[in-house]
Amino acid sequence: MTPRQRAVLVASLLAGLATAGGTYLVLRANQRVLPLPAPRSNIVPIITPVIYPDVAGAALSQLRRLSEDEHVTVVLHTLGGCMVSSVMIADALRRFRSSTAVVPYMALSGGTIIALSAQRIELGRNAALSAVDPMIGGVRARHIGDDDPSLRDTAREYETAIRRYVHETLALHLQSPEAVDRALTVFMGEEAPHEWPIRAPELAALGLDIGAADPGFADLVDAYSRRAG
Repeated sequence: MTPRQRAVLVASLLAGLATAGGTYLVLRANQRVLPLPAPRSNIVPIITPVIYPDVAGAALSQLRRLSEDEHVTVVLHTLGGCMVSSVMIADALRRFRSSTAVVPYMALSGGTIIALSAQRIELGRNAALSAVDPMIGGVRARHIGDDDPSLRDTAREYETAIRRYVHETLALHLQSPEAVDRALTVFMGEEAPHEWPIRAPELAALGLDIGAADPGFADLVDAYSRRAG
């Protein structure tokens, strides 16, 4: 992508957002940023600190307007968020015949679930994914003990559901059960903190198809961030 093409990409997407009713809905009290997508673009930006249900609603709305026979690109820049919202976006992305998840900087936790649901992942030079094991009240589900049985049971349910979903997702990418199990250990965070970065070399070593993101997508994220500020 040439510098001119990058500029056109950023300008056209931001202009498209404006025609959809505004570039951002910024709720400063809790730093939520909701991108309002261009209704006919096959580039779907999920650029938000936290993936809340309303962010998922905006993304699902745009994905619904696209033909599942065409290629879709999801641009991710997020710390994660609501697991149900992330899985709903991931499910919608899986329906497309051809898809790419572009991560210019970071797609952590729920963002990683979405990225793994694309057929191809492209990362920026210093970009990373992370583990996806569920957190409840800021605590990893697996670390919640028996002092609160009801919370413990909820934590186990989330842990089981996410493990099953991630296993199913990885099986779409990897050929052997051994490769799936090895990747599942990494993405369930069994050997590192929840937010620990999983970078391109490690992802490639797991057998995932990892490409280099065009710098123009980093420009897009930067433009969103400036508009939100």
